[in-house]
Amino acid sequence: MLQILNRVVHQDFDKEDHVNKKITLAVAATAVFGLLALVGAPLLSQSGAASQPTIQGVWQITELTTTGKDASTNKSPQPSLYIFTAKHYRIARVNGTAPRPNLPAADYPKATAAQLLAAWGPSGFAAQSGTYEVTGGKLTTRAIVARGTGPMAPGAFSTSSYKLDGKTLTITQERNQNGPVENPTTWKLTRIE
Repeated sequence: MLQILNRVVHQDFDKEDHVNKKITLAVAATAVFGLLALVGAPLLSQSGAASQPTIQGVWQITELTTTGKDASTNKSPQPSLYIFTAKHYRIARVNGTAPRPNLPAADYPKATAAQLLAAWGPSGFAAQSGTYEVTGGKLTTRAIVARGTGPMAPGAFSTSSYKLDGKTLTITQERNQNGPVENPTTWKLTRIE
């Protein structure tokens, strides 16, 4: 296309075809610039977006720190998976410092309340999915579905500060619909995808 434009620009114009050739030149230039705008703009915006740091991806907790009376740091946390897409998130993690007790589904009907709580209670397992927003170093999540019903209640949310440093994402609880979090937890996550 550029060769055609170059040929048209550098061609000697006859006096009688001068107006027609100017129109042809204008149409060819408009077509070239239009094509560049259609093809180039998305490529430029994608390259700009790719250079912006984002929490989108798949993450795993590598360290967690709790504050308050029973403050602790766990550098060998149990399995977890945090997934952030463009607007949605998914969190599933085993809480605590030891694996959950084995409780096969076939044993659920005869399990005690203590066994069920150890396997599925808040101290054993956390899971939720929903929408999220990031603005000014803050991450706000709103659960659509969760292991417990509290995060799904109307108006429920959780806001944390976050810091992204290469393949490390650090999230620290700040507040929820009830106000500031008294003893915040900090999760250090590593990008795995």
